[in-house]
Amino acid sequence: MAKLITNPQIKKAIKDCERDECVEIILEIAQSCHQAREFLTLKFTENHSAILEDYKKKVRYEFYPPHGGFGRLQLKNAKKAINDFKKICPNKVMVIELMLFYVECCIEFTNDYGDIDERFYCSAESVFDQVAKAINTSDISVFEMFSVRLRTCVDKTRHIGWGFHDCLKETYYEIKWVKKL
Repeated sequence: MAKLITNPQIKKAIKDCERDECVEIILEIAQSCHQAREFLTLKFTENHSAILEDYKKKVRYEFYPPHGGFGRLQLKNAKKAINDFKKICPNKVMVIELMLFYVECCIEFTNDYGDIDERFYCSAESVFDQVAKAINTSDISVFEMFSVRLRTCVDKTRHIGWGFHDCLKETYYEIKWVKKL
């Protein structure tokens, strides 16, 4: 495998460039890498919701393709969309939104089509756990933004097997602002 340039080497090279050269390099990166263009869009514009919606479509496609029929359930593709979004988006709330959307799609799919398998539920549980942890490192306003949806996720899993409901419920109660009943 080729040895790639390190961050200190990049920093030094950029310091040695003229401003116009730096602009040209950034434009070349944006031209050659779609994800870099998305990153720059999030960094320099207010067009955040459109990018989030594109990533939501990628997640939803794995459950409910736009042309109808059963979803492919390629969970790795849906989770890749989440991980790709995390790389380009510095906004924690938007990342939580996408992760929670994934969990909601898992729950909706199960309630529409019946029991899936353990791997499927473990994936949803893992992402729900990431949501809870991200909320716990935020302030209460972030929890308040998502509180109804979080509770709805738990409530909609009451009749799903594999211990899915119990796991989501336990994770939900680990959120520091949730009051135990």
